[in-house]
Amino acid sequence: MKIEVALNKSSSTKERGDLLESLAEKLLSAQSYEVLKEIRFTAVELDLLCRHKISRKEIYVECKAYRDKNIDANILKNLAGTLVFKDYSEAWLISTGEFGKEAKGFAKEWKDKPKDQAIKLSFYEPDKVIESLVSSGVIKKQPEDLAAGYMGSENLIGEWVLLITIYGTFWAAATLTGGIPSGVICYYANNNELVEDADLLSKLADTDTSLNNLNFKLPRSHKTKITEIDSNKTVSVVQVQTGDAWSDYRPARPEDFVGRLKEINYIFDFFKKVKEKNTNTRIFAITGNSGMGKSSLIAKIKSKAENYQNKNKYYVFPVDIRAAAGPEYIYSSLLQALRNAQKDGFGKQDIELILSDVGSPLNSETIKTYLESLEAKNQLIALVFDQFEELYSKPELYEVFERAKSLLLNAAAIKLNLCLGFAWKTDSTTHSEHPAYFFWHQLSDYRITRKLAPFSDHESNAIINIFEKEIDQKLHHDLRHNLVASSQGYPWLLKKLCIHLYEKIDSGVNQDDLLENKLDVASLFKEDMESLSAAESSCLRLVAQRAPVDWFEVIELSGPETLKSLIDRRLVIRSGDRLNVYWDIFREYVLTGSVPVIPLRYLPSTDFSSIYKVVKHLEHATKLSVQELVLRTQLSEGTIQNVGTDMIMFGLATRESGLYSLNDDVVTCNEIDILKVIREKFSKHAFTYSIKDTSSHVAITVHSLIDILKQLYPGNKYAEKTWHAYTIRLCRWLELCGFIESSGNGWIYRDQGGVITENVKLRKSNVFTAPASPALALETLDWLVGQESIGKGENKPKGYRNALAILKRFELIYLKDDKYFVAEDKLRKFSENREALWISANAEEILLQVVKLLESDDQLTGKEIGEFIADKHELAWTDASKARNGGAIRQWAMWLYQGKKYSKIPLCPGRT
Repeated sequence: MKIEVALNKSSSTKERGDLLESLAEKLLSAQSYEVLKEIRFTAVELDLLCRHKISRKEIYVECKAYRDKNIDANILKNLAGTLVFKDYSEAWLISTGEFGKEAKGFAKEWKDKPKDQAIKLSFYEPDKVIESLVSSGVIKKQPEDLAAGYMGSENLIGEWVLLITIYGTFWAAATLTGGIPSGVICYYANNNELVEDADLLSKLADTDTSLNNLNFKLPRSHKTKITEIDSNKTVSVVQVQTGDAWSDYRPARPEDFVGRLKEINYIFDFFKKVKEKNTNTRIFAITGNSGMGKSSLIAKIKSKAENYQNKNKYYVFPVDIRAAAGPEYIYSSLLQALRNAQKDGFGKQDIELILSDVGSPLNSETIKTYLESLEAKNQLIALVFDQFEELYSKPELYEVFERAKSLLLNAAAIKLNLCLGFAWKTDSTTHSEHPAYFFWHQLSDYRITRKLAPFSDHESNAIINIFEKEIDQKLHHDLRHNLVASSQGYPWLLKKLCIHLYEKIDSGVNQDDLLENKLDVASLFKEDMESLSAAESSCLRLVAQRAPVDWFEVIELSGPETLKSLIDRRLVIRSGDRLNVYWDIFREYVLTGSVPVIPLRYLPSTDFSSIYKVVKHLEHATKLSVQELVLRTQLSEGTIQNVGTDMIMFGLATRESGLYSLNDDVVTCNEIDILKVIREKFSKHAFTYSIKDTSSHVAITVHSLIDILKQLYPGNKYAEKTWHAYTIRLCRWLELCGFIESSGNGWIYRDQGGVITENVKLRKSNVFTAPASPALALETLDWLVGQESIGKGENKPKGYRNALAILKRFELIYLKDDKYFVAEDKLRKFSENREALWISANAEEILLQVVKLLESDDQLTGKEIGEFIADKHELAWTDASKARNGGAIRQWAMWLYQGKKYSKIPLCPGRT
């Protein structure tokens, strides 16, 4: 039984407090107490100081009018603390909310204390409050027999709720149709007379009771009601549907499903933890952007639950929420899931499942008993709501959302072998004031979440392998690469592109003729629309505008043949009696004519200088082969192939039948115009978005950037040096495109509004390569101090020529009339020459960058450092040069690093 303090929706906070006080006074009066003082007063909480009318004993009373949350243990502990601190004789808690598990444990522990201590705290849960009110004659016991007689059967009556309202106190219960609450029957609590006053029932329906979504109109007597019940059934529930074939736009068939092994294992590990009682939550969420394959994953999870290994262990019932037309859909889904599971051997078979508690459906007597029986058989049921974001797409679905919310919170509270899951589209537009926004955050402590990331190249290639089996031929290597690159890791886009090629190949088009540049989704959507008749196009727009829209409404406006044609083409999907467009992104295209921004995820394999060497040889009207480009650029064939892919992805070139020409978007073939085209691509790159979100006016290190890249491509299994190389290359691209600036040990996001026009070669020539060791540089400086000067062409000790170049770079010496002189004015500022050398080296940008790397990982090898510098500054170093130069630079940087670490200048390392 429940107690609800129910207010008119327009009532004030004070009126709510007055109702709470009236409930408290009724209970206290029944125990011969009167209120002396209100200590604290809010809408749902009331603290009172009371005195017994006979013994004059004073007690402290806390009242909690909770409905959607349980009383937790902290409330009871605080009450006990107040009792001791204020030295009250007794303290009571009067609650309309149920006690949580920990609170029940605390109450039991307190009752087990010695009697003189135990009686100092009294806990009045709803059942005890009602018991006290009944025993004192304030109210009558709930009229179960009267209601059963009126309705014709006790099975048609749900859980009882004691309503405390401004109109009086009432017993109310849901009336059931097909096992689901549909109406309400009310009785005056003081004498158990049936409430027949239509105006009063209307007023009660307008309160914020948990029953207010039901019909408060007085049901007819059982003589006529039986026929009405027989004619009403639970609403039809639509399970998640998969495609009939690989080329179907609907979610993938389990046999066609690839990837997501981590996510599948994660969900089944969660199921296992629930059965073993190793987790407190019973809610899981599968989230991700549109087209990430959430529905396909749910269908795969259902399929895995049915395999030989898991049979009779897990029962997964996936529901398409788009078919929901009213709040009864949620409870119908629950009943159908449980009843279907029961038919398949889950739980006790002799329990008639009836949903009798409208506020907390899983607390319904028969349902709770059934769920408890699952534990004995070590079984688990999972009810999953797919397309959950549809519940806040239209105002008329808000009630459905509220019903789903109640069910999810109820599942989180009871902690039995029932899991509730939902697929939630994270890139949908939810206003911060919408209840769904708060609901999402409210569940953060109750759920586990698995967000679907874009496919890795490996997963994308696995889909293409299936595609090759469908067309019974191998794809051209370049065509396969184009598919992977163009889909950007989005399963829906890859499937759309594959279906497009499937239709072309099936119609007889040769693969070589399909190696065009543009495999973009906007052009494919445009083809879909252009193939429609005027009537079909109009019908499709109607569905897009009103989705989810009633099936019969569309038939009435557009005709059955037109709608059937769109369904046959899989452009429109039917879920029960509701219609929707096959993809959210296609729906947006139908309504706006544009496709949402799909972040570019392409990882270029070359640098700008290599691309420019090739692009400058291309023309709009002339087509060049790979071999011709090899001859003109003197680059290898493999390099041309890599550059060719980069040029196509950046929109610089087109490729048809293996021949390259300049893209029409490139008006003039110079460095600035080419970079402008590339900048447009990088403005929508996922890496750019991530740096913008992470690094605003604060430098972000190379290692942090590598972590960002790993998060963007979680399925890619690269070696650490490959991750490093890709990160540095992307950062260099973003520098050239004007999105980031180099800053000491990393980069800062700062959009400069255009490309960087400075000559890259000038920057390369200034790279410090450490041609001599610190020890040799110091020895040379000491030697020159003794010599006072030395001619540039005179003979010098071995290695001194390179050391003199370093000292000149550091401005510790200078060249005049072809002679080297010591910069005495500068050296006088330092206590010794070694300090002058160490301080000067600390002004060298390359060395500072490497010092920062060593601070993160002082085990980096010279070759790794050489690779870092070569990538960052676009230096055409061979592997041997990277190892040699990197080792020399590492020696200098390590000297600086150790001096900083130990706060003293170490001896100069290296050979002399």
